[in-house]
Amino acid sequence: MRKIATTLLAAAAMAAGTLLAAAPAQAASQWQTVQTNANWKCAKTVVHPSRADLGYQACLVTNAQAQAQVVMVVVNNSTTPVSISGNITSAFGADRTCGTLSLGVGERRGCFAPTGPIPVCLTGAGHPDPTEQLHGGTIRLTVGGVTKAMDSPRTECFFDPTSPW
Repeated sequence: MRKIATTLLAAAAMAAGTLLAAAPAQAASQWQTVQTNANWKCAKTVVHPSRADLGYQACLVTNAQAQAQVVMVVVNNSTTPVSISGNITSAFGADRTCGTLSLGVGERRGCFAPTGPIPVCLTGAGHPDPTEQLHGGTIRLTVGGVTKAMDSPRTECFFDPTSPW
């Protein structure tokens, strides 16, 4: 009986240790290597006020299927790693929380919001929508307790030729 209890306690401890160890890896996995192409439109890179050698920008990535996503891109030009986190709000579906990451010296990483459909034009191509015809998102980068926001570039609504508009 004592052996069973000891075995169960050991198993529980291992499971708890595994869960605790997995949490930081999940947060860091939201940050990915960035490779841009013609589908990327990015705002000007600016320096974060808490670190003179840390640049960031908001990007909008579109595809031929009338989908888009907002990406927060951060580059560490310093001589030491920097702890970063943040979030993204997007007009293309779900928002994204960008977990804490230790950004290494010389590294550039992006936190990608989910890809979603570009909103359909409500009044036809070239005509102002009563809501808004341009869609994008906002990134918020936190470094050293200081959070700064930036709007992404925007894209026009998607004109659906099958729509009655």
